[in-house]
Amino acid sequence: MREATYTPEDLKFFKKILLEKLEKANYELQVLEKVLSRQEAGLETAGRLFEENAEVIETENVGQLAERQQKFIKQIELAIQRIRNGTYGICVLTGKMIDRERLKVVPHTMYAVDAKKAQQE
Repeated sequence: MREATYTPEDLKFFKKILLEKLEKANYELQVLEKVLSRQEAGLETAGRLFEENAEVIETENVGQLAERQQKFIKQIELAIQRIRNGTYGICVLTGKMIDRERLKVVPHTMYAVDAKKAQQE
C-alpha cells in the first residue's frame, strides 16, 4: 500500500526547484558541448589528435562531464514527469514518502535515504 503524496503546494514548490535546476543544467550542457566541439575542431584542424595527450585527456574529461550532465538532465525530467503523474516524492523501492528535507537537497531522487543506503550495500 502506498502512502499519501505531497500536497499540491509542495509539488509546486518542488517543480519550481526542478525547473530551475533543469534550466541551469541545460545551459551548462550547452557550454560543455561548445567547449568540446571547439577542442575537437582544434585538434583535428591541427592534425595532432593523438600527439597532444593533455589536450586529448581534457577533451575526454569534457566529454565525460557532458555525458554526466545529460544523465542529470534526464533525472530532472523524470522527476518532473513523476510530479505530473502523481508519484513524485514516493520511494520506488519502498513505496513510502521520501523525506521533504531530502527532496530539498536532491529533488530529482527516486529513493528514500534508507532505501538508497540498502541499494548501495
